[in-house]
Amino acid sequence: MRSKRSSRGCTEGFTLIELLVALMVTGIIAAAVLTIALNTRGMFETDQHRTTINQNLRAGIDLLGIDVRQAGERLPFDAPAVQITDGSSGAPDVLVLRRNMLDYVLPVCKDILAGSNTDSVFVARVKLPGSGKIPQGCIPVPDENGDGWPDNLEAWRDYRVANGGEILAYMHNPVTGNGEFFVYDDEDSSTFHLHKANADSWQHSYSANQEPRVYILEQKRFRLQGDILQCIINDDTSNALNLVNRMRDFQVRAIFKDGTIQSTLAGKPWTDLETLEVTLVAGESFRMRDMDRTVVTRFFPRNILSH
Repeated sequence: MRSKRSSRGCTEGFTLIELLVALMVTGIIAAAVLTIALNTRGMFETDQHRTTINQNLRAGIDLLGIDVRQAGERLPFDAPAVQITDGSSGAPDVLVLRRNMLDYVLPVCKDILAGSNTDSVFVARVKLPGSGKIPQGCIPVPDENGDGWPDNLEAWRDYRVANGGEILAYMHNPVTGNGEFFVYDDEDSSTFHLHKANADSWQHSYSANQEPRVYILEQKRFRLQGDILQCIINDDTSNALNLVNRMRDFQVRAIFKDGTIQSTLAGKPWTDLETLEVTLVAGESFRMRDMDRTVVTRFFPRNILSH
């Protein structure tokens, strides 16, 4: 018997319309998946940037807070423990914090003139039996261990030797508010003066009757350099420490016990402070938009309690 041929094939292919519909559905699904993936990635990257900004703000505030609390250690009320430079026209402020590294402070008892290259800083001395003249204005200082050195200058000498033989000292006039660092590298056997190592001229005058003093200070200057919060120790700008980046503003206000608020401490001693209010703004541009975060914190310089 003859086999009967089929008039149709055993399988059928897709028509053009079916292929177009399938491609369109696949494209819609792929576009939706891609959109979700891109949005998820965008949110993840945004969160990463936001977290980094918040971490920078917190790190900056924490570092500032440590130094604000230490400011004024071993310093009298008329010493420059805290200084605020108000940024003009909305520019960032500059905050200077200082603390004294020794219990002893040396009173200056002989005039120093601005522009002079005088390398001797006369300070109060101990009067020994049969000793020569004491510089006019200088007064005796106790020598409790009887070694011929006044106790204050002996402490300075020991500190200098223990720190490499050459350290920074800070001259300050409490009447004018002027001050400057100088390199102190020796003291002579007459026990009444320090030796200034650097040959730079004095920037300011220091009249003995205004009772200027010499300190061994640690000074930290906080400022914004571009978008970086920096700390400059003892005016060493060449070795500024970069603390945190992505900063956009840095503002400081002095809040006093009597309720007044000032952008500087002008006219008021630092011991009248209630708190220092620090404002840090961080941010950056990402995906065509600005992301800014602001932290405002108040710190108490705890060394006020010792006055």
